[in-house]
Amino acid sequence: MDARLHTLLTKYISVIAIIFFVIPFCFAVQTGDTLDLKIHGTLKRKPCHINNDGMIYIEFGNVGIKKIDGKRYIQDINYTLECEDPDDSANLKMTVKGAQTSYNTGAINTNIPGLGIGILQNGLPVIINQPFVIDYNSPPVLKAVPVASGVTLYEGAFNATATLLAEYE
Repeated sequence: MDARLHTLLTKYISVIAIIFFVIPFCFAVQTGDTLDLKIHGTLKRKPCHINNDGMIYIEFGNVGIKKIDGKRYIQDINYTLECEDPDDSANLKMTVKGAQTSYNTGAINTNIPGLGIGILQNGLPVIINQPFVIDYNSPPVLKAVPVASGVTLYEGAFNATATLLAEYE
């Protein structure tokens, strides 16, 4: 046999040996212990706290059924606003979150059908569940006022719930 042919045949057999014996080990299934990895945390953009994370209570007292006009019985929504590391370069937005009435986008539902509580920001209606830009150094004056849909209202205690949220955009 020619020396060149022998060298070529030896190289060819070596390549075949590598393909059949070495490569399958590259795809071998790994075995051993497994461990679940749980990672958690809270990602916040400069969190803000309203009323020191406490409840805000508004008491309307006795409200005359026939006197509800969206102006009478208005009450201040007294709150404090504190943001960690305020950022003048970012928009600070406030949102009144709640069940919006079907007849007034600026009012939240009460437990009395046809009676809502309108929310005003600096005298103008707030659209419930829609954020609005505020100035951290001069937070808006918020007020609440009973509003009616025009249906006949009946005597009874009323209540409503909403969430006031402030966050940087």
